[in-house]
Amino acid sequence: MKQHNIHRIAALAVLLSMSGVAAAGDPVKGRGIYEDRCSGCHGLNGRPQVPDVPNFSMGQGLMKSDQDIMAYIKRGGTVMPGYKGLLTDAEILDVIAHMRTFF
Repeated sequence: MKQHNIHRIAALAVLLSMSGVAAAGDPVKGRGIYEDRCSGCHGLNGRPQVPDVPNFSMGQGLMKSDQDIMAYIKRGGTVMPGYKGLLTDAEILDVIAHMRTFF
């Protein structure tokens, strides 16, 4: 890689870190949380195990921003329990990263 490209990448990384952009979650960390908390209904591969649950393997429910998905996970839904106070924001972002990466 040319020297000027390295400088551009480094400058971009500094700007992003200063801009307050939220860090993305860690899909590897999110896997264990997903398997423990989510797979009973949503399935290990994102294919639901119960009726009327989004099929993540088909992208259902994932066409929203991370913040919208996080808000839903915190408050819960008709069938899904809320995880506010049970999972940290970082853990929820890890789960979202897992879903976006592996489904």
